[in-house]
Amino acid sequence: MDNDFILKEPDEFPFPFPPYNIQLEFMQKLYFALENRKMGIFESPTGTGKSLSIICGAIKWLKDHEQREKDALSEQITSLELEKVELAKEEKDWFKAQSKEIIITQKLNHLKIEENKILAYKEKIDKIKAVNVENTRIKNPKPKIIKESVKLKLPVSDLAEEKAIDDEDILLEEKDPCDVKDESSDEEDENMKYHPTQIIIASRTHSQLSQFIGELKKSPFCKDLRVVSLASRQNYCINSNVKKLNNMNLINEKCIDMQKKQKSKTVLTDEGKSVKKQKTSNCQCPYYKQNTIEDLKHFTLSEIHDIEDLVQIGKEISACPYYSSRKAAEDAEIILVPYNTLLHKSTREANGINLKNNIVIIDEAHNLLEALAQMYGCEVSYSHLYYSLHQIKCYKERYNTMFSASTLRHLNQLIFVLNKLLSIFDKDVKEIATEIFTLENFVLSAGIEQYNFFNLIKFCKSSRITQKVRSYSIKYPIEAEMIKKPTKKSSGVKSFLASISKTPKPEKNEENPPEKLKIPIPNNPILPVVSLLDSLNYSQEDGRILVTRNSQKHLSKIQFLLLNPSSNFSDIVSQARSVIVAGGTMKPYAEFKDRLFINSGVSPDKIFEFSCDHIIPPENILPIAVTKGHNGEKLLFNFSNRMSLASSLKDILKETCQNVNGGIVVFFPSYTYENWVYDQVKNMNFGRPLFREPQNSGSVDEVLNKYSATIAKSTNALLFSVVGGKLSEGLNFSDNLGRCVIVVGLPYPNIMSPDLKEKMGYLDNKEGAGAGQKFYENLCMKAVNQCIGRSVRHKNDYATVLLLDERYSKVNVQKALPNWIQRSLKVCNFAETFVAINQFFKKKNKQAD
Repeated sequence: MDNDFILKEPDEFPFPFPPYNIQLEFMQKLYFALENRKMGIFESPTGTGKSLSIICGAIKWLKDHEQREKDALSEQITSLELEKVELAKEEKDWFKAQSKEIIITQKLNHLKIEENKILAYKEKIDKIKAVNVENTRIKNPKPKIIKESVKLKLPVSDLAEEKAIDDEDILLEEKDPCDVKDESSDEEDENMKYHPTQIIIASRTHSQLSQFIGELKKSPFCKDLRVVSLASRQNYCINSNVKKLNNMNLINEKCIDMQKKQKSKTVLTDEGKSVKKQKTSNCQCPYYKQNTIEDLKHFTLSEIHDIEDLVQIGKEISACPYYSSRKAAEDAEIILVPYNTLLHKSTREANGINLKNNIVIIDEAHNLLEALAQMYGCEVSYSHLYYSLHQIKCYKERYNTMFSASTLRHLNQLIFVLNKLLSIFDKDVKEIATEIFTLENFVLSAGIEQYNFFNLIKFCKSSRITQKVRSYSIKYPIEAEMIKKPTKKSSGVKSFLASISKTPKPEKNEENPPEKLKIPIPNNPILPVVSLLDSLNYSQEDGRILVTRNSQKHLSKIQFLLLNPSSNFSDIVSQARSVIVAGGTMKPYAEFKDRLFINSGVSPDKIFEFSCDHIIPPENILPIAVTKGHNGEKLLFNFSNRMSLASSLKDILKETCQNVNGGIVVFFPSYTYENWVYDQVKNMNFGRPLFREPQNSGSVDEVLNKYSATIAKSTNALLFSVVGGKLSEGLNFSDNLGRCVIVVGLPYPNIMSPDLKEKMGYLDNKEGAGAGQKFYENLCMKAVNQCIGRSVRHKNDYATVLLLDERYSKVNVQKALPNWIQRSLKVCNFAETFVAINQFFKKKNKQAD
């Protein structure tokens, strides 16, 4: 409810310890931005307690805002009631008095309805709080052993036969014109509910959100706070038969199929009589029970829990954590979500996330625009198109007598479009060639301009064609699927049932048999194809299509490149009360101000910027731009020169190992270069074990644990990593884990990449000459800054940072570094570098003594 009383940012905030000045300032500025409905860009260096500052500042405002709303409502009601009483005393003209009284009564009734909504909501929350966690467990003292139907046991293999799938489950969903949902009644129900302001916090990964849970538990608000973490089914599903599918799309599809209500169907007996028969299905999930889901919802809101907690309790009481968390989100004060759940519109809507008048805080937002572009971009390979076409043709052939004319028309349109897209790769090429199209030119060149892709996508989504054809391809493996046109049409129910019980055989005299590709069949190949068709609905300026042809046809592909990611951010800024993007390194601010907010329709006066310094004193960090090697050679680790600097790099690594005790983390510009350097140095004796960042995500924790264990034994260690890799963001190399961070070269992306060239050209045309080059440089420096941020993590931490490249001595490069690095940066040659390092650590060792 709107009112004129503005909350002023407080001088003190509840905090688990006396906050540093920069933390207090951060919370005050955040409070100001939320109260004044600003779009905020907040920069707070890694290690300054940013997460805790966000939590305490935002929750303090939320609690004050809720109290302000209640007080204002109560004051207005009291004021109107007094006005009504005074009116009866003072107004002599009964007609005027009656007219004024009617107006006052109408206002009072409206306010009392709002008050009753708040009271009803408070009563609901009080009941949730009153639920004893132990009572939920007592109902089911031991984990239930649920015998899950064997029909749930979908094979992991994409081509394994699944006999349990009913043909009726495979049929496309066709809307009954009489079955129209009355949305007006739903809106009325929603209008009768109180919707308090919520804070939605998004971060890149579930591990980063888990860190937020830890900070929330530390905060002074932890005892009186309703928090829920929304995650994918892949994270929350406890049904072993579904979980083992080990693919997010397959898990989603199976889960949705299992929630369908059983329906009766009409069948014909042999005598031709029509009878109703209950459809028998054992595919309902045993964990999808409303009563236990409600119990788990209460448990979720009773205190702060992590995803693992909800999964464990869900198993104990046989309740689905995925649906419980979604229900809990309706009554949560804080909702934690990964990027994709918030930023991807269809995913956001599927999760029921309400943005209207709520607060959105996006942490680790330094690469937000790139993440948006990647999220809405898509790639379709030749094999996706080939198998999509083949599966849909076979699917239509088998069930065409069961579909309406409208459904058949849409299927035929899809088949035509897929044929046209495949024909793009009919040209023989000797080497890889990439062609770039505007959306309009691509549609015209492909010969598919006559179709309305909005309606075609609407059909794909409403009919759930990706799931249905997927189920069909499992039941009838694609190797056995060849299209056979019957010479004689048979009729009758028996004939139809007989026809679908057998797999069609290939035509013996087929003139153009489908090409047998000796490549794996993709998981649900239709899914990316539908995404590609959906992308054709973007505006002409916002996207490009890249067609890459390869001499090996199955390696050819079509990509959609989103050039203007802010087009998908406008919904968020238009609905939310306030949007805050925060990170450790947010430079350049113009990228967020212009490309994110202003391009999304935000007025410049609504944008608020805040940046704070690091909490560590300047003497605790020693950043050095190393410009020359041991023999005075220039250090220029660009693509053409870096292989010749192997000897220089060996000298620097060996000397660093001799002068730095603790962990040394080295960041290379690419996995390729890291592999090459490793081959050069693997036989060297560094006097400490050498660890390497794995390219397999599943092995990261194992390597980190071994690295940490080595450091914990009071020994030294060396860790090779990659800029932009799995160890360059969100990880904590505090204290002895990272006494020295080395960045080798400047990790510029491949400027010859067609998509990067197109993006740079787009920015030059849109923002003026040089904008593309600036974007290119910013990509590089943001990645460098993330690596640097791994080095110092708290006020008393200390480390040295070596930037190996003469280009770090240039003013324009240095300006892109964080302020707390710039103020202490030295430019040195090889000898000067290690003199400075020796002095730095000697001073620290004396202080420790």
